[in-house]
Amino acid sequence: MQLNITGHHVEITEPMREFVSSKFAKLEQYFDRINQVYVVLSVEKVQKVAEATLHVNGGELHATSEHQDMYAAIDGLVDKLARQLNKHKDKLKQH
Repeated sequence: MQLNITGHHVEITEPMREFVSSKFAKLEQYFDRINQVYVVLSVEKVQKVAEATLHVNGGELHATSEHQDMYAAIDGLVDKLARQLNKHKDKLKQH
């Protein structure tokens, strides 16, 4: 899994980069065929926004999460993506 992290109006610090890497590594337990991940972390006034696009075998998944704390926004994003990956995996099994 290749992970690309981009900051928009926010500096990506090393602890933040490690936090994102560790959280997204856990997504591989839900679906092991994740090819590429694009993460965009941005700040809009007081809200912190985390967005991600996952390129997986059989499609592409996208999720967005907003919170006042960037780490909480990343947690919410990973939870949303985990649900989407489970749904995607179930769809693949049915065919």
